[in-house]
Amino acid sequence: MQRVAQIVSLWIIGLGLAHADAAREALDRISECSSIADSAKRLQCFDRAVPSAKEALAPKPEDFGKPVPPPREVAQVVAVVRQLSKTVRGRAVFVLDNGQTWRQIDGDDVQVLEPPPGTALKVTIERGVFGSYHLTIEGRNELVRVRRVE
Repeated sequence: MQRVAQIVSLWIIGLGLAHADAAREALDRISECSSIADSAKRLQCFDRAVPSAKEALAPKPEDFGKPVPPPREVAQVVAVVRQLSKTVRGRAVFVLDNGQTWRQIDGDDVQVLEPPPGTALKVTIERGVFGSYHLTIEGRNELVRVRRVE
């Protein structure tokens, strides 16, 4: 049943952008159902919640032609650098504790220095203009322009 809740939740998130409020309420109801331990009661809860989710996601004539709002994005990522290395051209490559890998772009000439031994390098990555990303290192004033590799 939990798998059903996950699939329905993803379906609501993916398709419900134009009907965010109603879809959000339906998702909340389905999420509540997934926490019910008794399987019969959980199924009854899903059976009650799914029709409102379908209704919230149904296309409506008044929405025809409206631009679809972009999905909400994470404003920034804060992480600890697990591994810092350099490319052949001397650009920094950051492997973060969340599994992401970011690389300093070729046009950026900021020199990224290794932290002192035993010191964690905490970074914040934020979206810049025109789809660019900026990485800042905690305690330093430099702004490193990066792109995501993995």
